[in-house]
Amino acid sequence: MWNCRSVPSAVRCTSTKSWPWAGFSKWSSCLRTNELYASPPVRKSLGPALRPGGEKLTRIMLDLAGPLQGAVALDAGCGCGASLALLRERGARAVGLDLNAVFLREARNEGMRVALADLADLPLPSACLDLILCECAWNLTDKERVLTEFYRVLRPGGTLALADIYARGCRTGDWPVRCCFAQATDLQTVLEQVTGAGFEIDVVEEHTEMLKKTAADFVFRHGSLHGFWQAVTGDPLLAQMACDASRVSKPGLFLLMAHAG
Repeated sequence: MWNCRSVPSAVRCTSTKSWPWAGFSKWSSCLRTNELYASPPVRKSLGPALRPGGEKLTRIMLDLAGPLQGAVALDAGCGCGASLALLRERGARAVGLDLNAVFLREARNEGMRVALADLADLPLPSACLDLILCECAWNLTDKERVLTEFYRVLRPGGTLALADIYARGCRTGDWPVRCCFAQATDLQTVLEQVTGAGFEIDVVEEHTEMLKKTAADFVFRHGSLHGFWQAVTGDPLLAQMACDASRVSKPGLFLLMAHAG
């Protein structure tokens, strides 16, 4: 198994300027997140939602959020705007924020209201939102800072709908690419971080079966998970490291609904 010390120098990166998150290895920046999620293997498998569970999981979260007619909502990490369309379908006044300019352009072309912004520094006034929807974007951020910002911009009683990857095994493994798996923690840590930011948790659901279906699709299209990661990274060593990290961390998929106290 590869780890930070044993990884061959041939696959290490020398620059960390674009890598502000603590806990990642130098070689983790070999493939930037934008490149990962914009890569053809990922987009073909995940579709416009760009996450495991897709529209089905989003609809479950919106059902749990209750009536949304007239609600002011934020899709945090909106990608191409697939969930914004569902929010609009339910009568919410929704805006999306993301750091990927290409995805935002695609969302604008579909008539969505979106802007380029860091989720750790939301360009929104305090207590202005009824709902924040954040799907497989939280693990890509400075997680505790983002939760603090989410709490700030939600009105009292406002709803946080959060879905992301968690680690059913060891906390993260050593992922060679920055992706939603790499900063995943165990579920208890997730709950502690959410309540630590001031939220009161209402619902926690396990949806790992949806993640397994996504993994099965990767295998169907590329012959194996190694084949998928090699198609994404272009490097057999990085692909092996991703497979090893997955084996150690045993990724799962959770859904969490909470409200600002």
